[in-house]
Amino acid sequence: MAEKVRIKDIAEKSGVSVGTVDRVLHNRPNVSKTAREKVEKVLNEINYQPNMYASALAYNKSYTFYCIIPEHDSEAYWEEIEDGTAKACETRRDFHINVEIMYFKRYDTKSFSQTAKECLEKNPDGVIVVPSETQVTKHFCEIMHERSIPFILLDSYIPDLNPLTFFGQDSFCSGVFAAKMLMLIAGHDKEIMLMKQVKNGKVASRQQENREQGFRHYMSEHFPKVKITELDIPAEESKLGYGKKLEAFFSTHPNIR
Repeated sequence: MAEKVRIKDIAEKSGVSVGTVDRVLHNRPNVSKTAREKVEKVLNEINYQPNMYASALAYNKSYTFYCIIPEHDSEAYWEEIEDGTAKACETRRDFHINVEIMYFKRYDTKSFSQTAKECLEKNPDGVIVVPSETQVTKHFCEIMHERSIPFILLDSYIPDLNPLTFFGQDSFCSGVFAAKMLMLIAGHDKEIMLMKQVKNGKVASRQQENREQGFRHYMSEHFPKVKITELDIPAEESKLGYGKKLEAFFSTHPNIR
């Protein structure tokens, strides 16, 4: 039906009361099986699609979501995420949505756990979270599942955590793309360097791990004879420390340009 359908119209077609239709539409109890089947049959016949916007306004309920991201200085990537949350609130202001941003120290699992604990204490209606190490993130997500708190993963995707959805790049494909771009200018080189940010000897994130897999996959298929030499940089290294390690590396690897 192209014209606007009212609950009253559905009730008349179903042969039930308006209250019964309302209970079926909102999946409330105290509806007999026969009455529910009558209403659902009419809904299918008219291809009824609920007006979620009108429903949200009718309930007049407010929602507070929490966005958990790493602490940062002036980094465009994270600043754009903050700007995006503010824009979303403004765009959906009629739905009474508010988003609070919470921070944790990057690569610090204790900081992440503390921020997650504080978030749970606020009884969020939903959470957007940038994962930390898998185990601490998994613990946080398990609690949210137990409390039926919907959550979305941002930046890094860990499917085992069963998020509502994920927003971010395909890390494997970005690694493939990086290799393609590099070899446009290094196609005749015999050796290249792969710099990795590590913590306790391991790469600092699942996303980085997937990027490396994509990078190595492309290289093995298209440039199998090119030697890949690794340079590990501790995650907590200062910018000055970065520079010194790079200078030392290139001085001992003259074939890498």
